[in-house]
Amino acid sequence: MLVEVSRLRDWFAGFNVMYFGGALPEPAFAVGRSRTRLGSLSWRYRRVLLSRRPYGYVIRVSNYYDLDERQLKSVLLHEMIHLYIVAEGLRDTSPHGVLFRRKMDAINADGWGISVSAKIKEAALGTGAAGKRRRVVLAVRMSDGRCLLSVVNPRYVGKIDSMVRRSADVAASAWYLSGDGYFVDFPAVRSPKGRVVPADVFGRLVGQMEPFVPGSAGVHI
Repeated sequence: MLVEVSRLRDWFAGFNVMYFGGALPEPAFAVGRSRTRLGSLSWRYRRVLLSRRPYGYVIRVSNYYDLDERQLKSVLLHEMIHLYIVAEGLRDTSPHGVLFRRKMDAINADGWGISVSAKIKEAALGTGAAGKRRRVVLAVRMSDGRCLLSVVNPRYVGKIDSMVRRSADVAASAWYLSGDGYFVDFPAVRSPKGRVVPADVFGRLVGQMEPFVPGSAGVHI
C-alpha cells in the first residue's frame, strides 16, 4: 500500500498516546521514494544559553516498496523510538543500543515488527523473493494465556518440537507453513524462542496458515 502524510500523522497520534504517554513532540512528515531506507528521522539544533536543544523533527517514510499496513506502522514506530530518545535527551549506547532495544521489545510485545534497522535488505522485504518463501512457523499457547509465534530453522524443527511437547508451561502447540509477510522480520530460531502476539492476531494468522507435521516428507521450504 502507499502511505500518505495524513495517515502517518493519524498513526503517530495514536501510537504517541499508546506507547509514549503522549509526550512526543509532533514532527513534520514526508513521504519519499528511497530505495535504501524505509524510514528516517532528522532534526536540527538551536542553542539555548550554554546548551543545544533539538527541534524541527522530520519523519520520512519510503513508498518505493509495496509494504503492507503493519510493516509501515512498524517503520513509523521505529522512528518514533528514535524521536523519544532524542527529544528526552537520553544517551543510548549506540544508535540502536540498549535503550532503543528495550523500548522496541516492549512495543513488539503487542505484535509489531520493529527491527533494529530501517534499511532495505532484499532478503527482508515482503515483496522480495525471500519474503515470498514459505517459513516453518510454530504457534504456541502458554498456560498463562500468552500466544507466541516463532519462525523456526527447518533443521531444528524436531528438536524444538520435542522440547515444546515436554514443557509444562505450554498448553497447546501446532506447526504451520506460511509465506505471509507478517513473518518477514522474524529470525529463524534454533531454540524454543517466540514472539508474544495479541490473541486476535494469533488466531487470524493460524487460521490462514497451512498445517505442517514435523518429519513429513515432500515439504520444500
